[in-house]
Amino acid sequence: MSQISTLQDQALRTARFLLDLGHSKDDVLSNQLIPAELREWVANRLEEESNKTFERARVISSTEELHDWLLSVDRSEWYYWKTLRSYLLGYKGWSKDTVLSLDDASDRILRELKPPSTAEFDIRGLVLGYVQSGKTANFTAVIAKAADAGYRLIVVFSGIDNGLRRQTQLRLNRELTGYPTNPRGAVRLPPVGRQWHQFTSDDLDGDFSIGRANHAALQGSQPVLLVIKKNGAVLRRLKAWFDSAPPEVRLTLPALFIDDEADQASVDTRGSYQTQAAFDADNPDYEAPAVINGLIRSLISIFSRRAYVAYTATPFANILIPHNTYDGAVGSDLYPKDFFIDLPKPPGYFGTEEFFGRFDSNGNESVSGLDVVRIIPAKEVVSLLQDNLLPASLNLSLFAFVLGGAARAKRGKGDAPSTMLVHTSQRIADQAPTKKLIENRFREIKDLWRYDRNGGIREGLKVLWEEDFIPTSSGIPDAPVDTFMDIEPFIGPFMEAVVVREINSDTGEVLDFEREPSLKAIAVGGNRLARGLTLEGLLVSFFARRSPQYDTLLQMARWYGYRAGYEDLTRIYTTSELAGWFTDLALVEYRLRQDMQVYEQIPGLKPSELGMRILQHPSMQVTSALKRRTGVATIISQSYSLQLEQTFKFPLQDEARLALICEENRQATKSFLQRLGGSDKKTKFGPVWSEVSAAEIVKFIRGFSTDIEVSSFSSELIAAWIERQNLSGDLVSWTVAVRGRDEEDKELGRASWLPNDEPAVWNISRTRIRGTNSLGVITTPGDEAIGLTDLEVIAADAKMASGEHRDRNRAARYSRSSQKALLLIYPISKKSGHDPAALAKGRESLYKDPSNSLARDLIGLAISFPKTKTDGPSEAYLEGSARWRPCI
Repeated sequence: MSQISTLQDQALRTARFLLDLGHSKDDVLSNQLIPAELREWVANRLEEESNKTFERARVISSTEELHDWLLSVDRSEWYYWKTLRSYLLGYKGWSKDTVLSLDDASDRILRELKPPSTAEFDIRGLVLGYVQSGKTANFTAVIAKAADAGYRLIVVFSGIDNGLRRQTQLRLNRELTGYPTNPRGAVRLPPVGRQWHQFTSDDLDGDFSIGRANHAALQGSQPVLLVIKKNGAVLRRLKAWFDSAPPEVRLTLPALFIDDEADQASVDTRGSYQTQAAFDADNPDYEAPAVINGLIRSLISIFSRRAYVAYTATPFANILIPHNTYDGAVGSDLYPKDFFIDLPKPPGYFGTEEFFGRFDSNGNESVSGLDVVRIIPAKEVVSLLQDNLLPASLNLSLFAFVLGGAARAKRGKGDAPSTMLVHTSQRIADQAPTKKLIENRFREIKDLWRYDRNGGIREGLKVLWEEDFIPTSSGIPDAPVDTFMDIEPFIGPFMEAVVVREINSDTGEVLDFEREPSLKAIAVGGNRLARGLTLEGLLVSFFARRSPQYDTLLQMARWYGYRAGYEDLTRIYTTSELAGWFTDLALVEYRLRQDMQVYEQIPGLKPSELGMRILQHPSMQVTSALKRRTGVATIISQSYSLQLEQTFKFPLQDEARLALICEENRQATKSFLQRLGGSDKKTKFGPVWSEVSAAEIVKFIRGFSTDIEVSSFSSELIAAWIERQNLSGDLVSWTVAVRGRDEEDKELGRASWLPNDEPAVWNISRTRIRGTNSLGVITTPGDEAIGLTDLEVIAADAKMASGEHRDRNRAARYSRSSQKALLLIYPISKKSGHDPAALAKGRESLYKDPSNSLARDLIGLAISFPKTKTDGPSEAYLEGSARWRPCI
């Protein structure tokens, strides 16, 4: 099977390459390089690719459409992009639509740069991608096209250590510059006259040095490529060399600066916030910019023709750069004044949303993640870091790595790299003991498999495969489902190939996939594994490093990327807190890109005139305090109008705390319903009260307890907003409904907080997302239609019939009078999820032991707000000096 797959792959790559050379499809399919028995299969694959479309990058730009300089460029003489394109199709095996998407996105970026012949220009832009999603491929394409178009100096700022700088240099050498020896796996060395001048190399210590640089290269016709570490000493050397170049070079040389991971080190964390018009270096409060930021700004300002393009997947710090900051010594700051570009999510990419899901209580929207997240109990992290004991979850993750590697080998990828990440602490002192524990345990596992396989190790692996891997693979479309016997022959060879390495500045150990293309490794580390470095074939991550900052946490997620063909074998072992945070960050990322989509539709809107808003979190910070020091915490005037607010997060990991909250809410709910008196209507699911005053609702909401550490439901913010709407005559009359089960279920029990004259209400079942504090969504379709008048029901039905709204709840929300609103109260059984057959994929019961004295039934709230006449603040965001525009 694996041999057939390899032959198919080779045939398809060859066909793509021949097509790119200009051969007709018929000639390609009859070519002897394509085996006769594979020609029909290749033809079908090529047909599928030709029918695919791609999503275009979103652009917010200062450039007017009439000034698209690329339209007048003759691309027939281009060399670097055509060579790279053929390499991607022929050697790397990229599909045609993927290359077309890269072509289009890189064109959109190049279009924002000025023609290199322009007398003088200063362009600053930001390209937003996803973590490990192909940003390097994008800026490699941009560099190739820029060089073809006439940009003669390209400087890439890459990483803050030698390893990351070298990784980028290797990639650019392999795909862009070539080598004199023309090794396999790299583009061929360009012909004489098109070869690159390089004064940095892919040696570990190959950073810029004046001793091997030559100013004459800046005066010739061949492009110059420098890959530079973001390090003060290196940047000063580069600046000294640029400063000593002939004046005409600095005046006329078109220079492109690419800043990879631009939110790291490049952002000013110290300088004074002054504008050019009011700059005063003698001001007693004046402070020079931070070292790296100041050096990058000064390097850029040396040249009269310059473009700076920042690349990042975590743009929070870049968005918060004041848009008009100026320093007399180093010039303007790095705010992307000219363009924002949001790269599309590539097909086959797995990121925050794909792994952890996304839940938006406002929109009642739920996106489930892959069932690959496994929870590490908090006490086991303590036992590892403080007591130096190997926890059960880490032992299980080692088993999962062995099984995942063996299964991947069974699928024909035995020669591909396979890695496991262990990241529990940034302290190097913690990493060495952890490595030793893993090394010793993995040696034991290998010995048990070699010499005592039937003593328990085989059964343990078999149980994990059958109880974890088979159900997960079965739930993912097109994933192979192998038996344990199918993969067993591959376990031993995989184990024997595995090495354990400690990746930090003390050990000098590295993961070099160029030199070890089939590397099987368990990598133990911290900061060196936290950003930029790609772990090829990452199967299992054991991640317990707590970092309450959006950008740091997202960048540490090295499991993001392309997992096609083995996504079902991926496992992420992490704490419940971190799993919940990643789910919340999926919403943060989604909202940010939604805003970009809105801004793109506004003609003439310049990046210098707008600001992105970043949704704030009750427990995390957007970025470090120094990077957000000029940010403004604000309440955006985006009201609760037409929103659905739900209490779907509870401190389920802290049962003592949860028990206290549940008891407080039981008493608060009982008192509230008693004050309302007898219900107006008895339904099969529970009582309904009409014409309830807003004052009663506000009093109840303010007395309802939530845990600020886990819940995004802000009782005080909601209550205050309702009161403001009451001043305009909105939300003055409420419907209150207790939404229990439609039929009796004695196992789930019934609500214990109803007034005595009300009939029994049966508890509902709501399971939680595995390992998190979240239930996802607690409402059911049609709940928001409760309390509508006959005319409002007709209006909702019409919206559904016309296709204006496909969701019944949303149609109801849009049909309700602005004077009225709906409060739904859900009795949730503590025994939810204790029927394994009823558990959905990726779900688990609320309590492991519902008979525990601390276990309590939960009370959930959902508030459905109609469209109100006026808007008022609701959500907290962080903004920079360029402010978000809620309505234009």
